[in-house]
Amino acid sequence: MNFEFALSPSEKDVAAIYNGLLEFNQPHFPEINEQTFGLFVRDTNSTVVGGVTGKILFTSLHVNYLWLAKSIRGSGIGSELIKRIEQEAAGYGVNNIYLDTYTFQAPQFYERLGFTEVGRYRDFPLPGVDKIFYQKSVGRS
Repeated sequence: MNFEFALSPSEKDVAAIYNGLLEFNQPHFPEINEQTFGLFVRDTNSTVVGGVTGKILFTSLHVNYLWLAKSIRGSGIGSELIKRIEQEAAGYGVNNIYLDTYTFQAPQFYERLGFTEVGRYRDFPLPGVDKIFYQKSVGRS
């Protein structure tokens, strides 16, 4: 066996690991239907000035990225984005939304919107910065 550490590995090599993991998980998740999504905010020139992207997997929605241009931060658009993905998620049977943020980004924003901290990496990726994981239950009556 040879061990090879690679920075910026090839897509082919990464796909080999991912596909192997999918095959291993298949007995537990026989009908994986992972869908990516994006909700974009565009200005009058159709330029993206914000939005949210992620994946829906089974009954969970994972927010990968949420970003707003500096010019529109604090205007309520971030809250509207979360509200809209919650509404969209309901149509896909989503019960939970998951996301993460850093301590210098927006933890209070997510907490105000009903997200609960479920985990934290301390001093990641640098000393004095934490990565915080959040969950919000939605779509349940």
